Amino acid sequence: MYPALYSVAASWIGERSRVLDLGTGEGRFLSSLIKEKAVHGEGVEKDPELVAQCIERGLVVHQGDIMDGLDQYATSSFDFVLLLGTFQELVDLEDTLEEAFRVGRRLIIAYHNFSYWRLRFEFMLKGKTPVAAFSKGSWYSSPNRHIFSIDDFEEFLAAKNIRELRSAYFNARGRVRFFRNLLADQVLAELVLS
Repeated sequence: MYPALYSVAASWIGERSRVLDLGTGEGRFLSSLIKEKAVHGEGVEKDPELVAQCIERGLVVHQGDIMDGLDQYATSSFDFVLLLGTFQELVDLEDTLEEAFRVGRRLIIAYHNFSYWRLRFEFMLKGKTPVAAFSKGSWYSSPNRHIFSIDDFEEFLAAKNIRELRSAYFNARGRVRFFRNLLADQVLAELVLS
């Protein structure tokens, strides 16, 4: 994910908020939120090496699958639940979203837009599934389980009675303000239940 995306996500999170970061990674973003916004932050990460890095940073991070991590928390434990870059890797989107909204009031999601113009062009020219810069290796070894566009995502939200409070769109040049489904390859959205 682009640094600008993380900056915008941080600006959406209020000071002293309770934050749960699902798919914490090495913990840089959560650590910066704790230092700069005085949030009470916790994380869930399945990779033991990344969990060790989080602990070295002084973070409270539970090792395990996202759904196992959500089971540990009571209803309304957090103001924000973060899924930054892990949303498309989830096995069951609907169950995970239901649990995320159970433990948190708002959900901030970052995802990749698979109708980005370069991906469309690569598919058209080569006739093969594009291996985007954010995917490692080939399509069959990519962690992405769900491939969708911005328009697909908005249809999904409407079908699930989830409201998008705000969103931001990005590519390698920065924020995208026009033709977002074509020009943005990364998206940030803040969601609440309708």
